[in-house]
Amino acid sequence: MKTKYILVTPVHNEEEFIEQLIRSVIVQMILPQKWVIIDDGSTDQSPEIIKEFENEFGFITYLRFDRRDIENYFDHKVNVVLAGIKEAAKVEHDFLGVLDADITLETSYYKNIMAEFGRNPKLGTASGIYLNKINGGLQKLVKDKNSTAGGLQVFRRECYESIGGFIPLRHGAEDSLMDILARMHGWQSRLFPEYKAIHHRATGTGDGRSVLQARFRQGLTEYGIATHPLFMAVKSFRRAVLEKPYFVGSIVRFAGFLYGYCLREKRQLSPEVIRFVRKEQIGRLWSCIRKRQR
Repeated sequence: MKTKYILVTPVHNEEEFIEQLIRSVIVQMILPQKWVIIDDGSTDQSPEIIKEFENEFGFITYLRFDRRDIENYFDHKVNVVLAGIKEAAKVEHDFLGVLDADITLETSYYKNIMAEFGRNPKLGTASGIYLNKINGGLQKLVKDKNSTAGGLQVFRRECYESIGGFIPLRHGAEDSLMDILARMHGWQSRLFPEYKAIHHRATGTGDGRSVLQARFRQGLTEYGIATHPLFMAVKSFRRAVLEKPYFVGSIVRFAGFLYGYCLREKRQLSPEVIRFVRKEQIGRLWSCIRKRQR
């Protein structure tokens, strides 16, 4: 089974969590060939913490990415990740992963993910799921089985290269787009909820947004990746009772989606990708209807 993988972690002022993350990676049952922790202009103690571990573990590389005027947060975020991948990819590897700085992993996480790739040669992108740590409790992330968790995403090298790498999007969701493009290129994307990690803040709040602001932004990103309005309505209705804050979170998410239409922005996706997204989503809705009719 192929197990050579590289990791990239973008970091900006993560002194509260970065040491926990590093300690959870250095005890993985299968270690990465190279792990580039790319510091996006941190002004706290994050660089010192990372360099301490870099001096001790040869597979860890600290890389500084100097912040300049940021016109768009999501464009900038992707450019940081791409710079890290360029550096990490200098070593031989079969898989590459993007790992957020505010996560703690189970010791068997990458061993388990590599095993899934070994069992399924058509698997192009995969992840486990994370539990959001909120107010001392753990809240499970609500995700579809074909949609990987961006902060834990792992790619088969051939899949990543066939897609052409991450694409910056105005409102984010570059990780979701990678899943979509993988499927367009004949690969499978899978979420494995049995492989868990702890996410130390609510999803989407990493740049200081509140949970409701994050939900609104998530709706706007759904517009950006051409989600079909009917699919979005059903998705919002389903999550109203599954995802906190119940009901209001889904209302705010759908409002963000509608706001995308109000902006009248041209989507950054090709017509081919938009057709694929919507055809796939309508197919999933019909499949659910047929199952309920049996």
